[in-house]
Amino acid sequence: MLLGHCVRRHHGHLWGDLGIVGGKARTLYAKAGHLGILVMFTGDQSGLKEAVRLAEFFEREKHGRKNWTLVQSLTSDKNEENNPSLMKVDEKTGEKTKILYGFLGTAADLDKGGL
Repeated sequence: MLLGHCVRRHHGHLWGDLGIVGGKARTLYAKAGHLGILVMFTGDQSGLKEAVRLAEFFEREKHGRKNWTLVQSLTSDKNEENNPSLMKVDEKTGEKTKILYGFLGTAADLDKGGL
C-alpha cells in the first residue's frame, strides 16, 4: 500500500477507525524529497485482505490510484499549502490538513517512485 501524503491523524488511528489490523508503515524518501508512506502487511491471505480493504476505502473516498495520478498531473508546482487537491481547510477553524491518497502498490511503483 502506498500513500501519497500523510494525514494529521496518526496512521495507526486511521487504520483502527477502519477496522484494519496490522501493517507496518515506513516513510519513503528520494532525492526529490518525501515520496509517501509504504504500509506493509503480512505476506499471507490475511495481510492481503487488510491491504485490499484499505485500498478499497481510498477508492470509495475518491482518493485511490486513479485520483492520485490525476492530482499529480494537475499539480505543476510544489505549493501544497494552497492546493485544494492536497490540502483540506476546516471551514470553522481554518486549520489545514493534508489529504491522504492510497492504493495497492506494486514492485513497479517502488522502482519508479510511483507516488
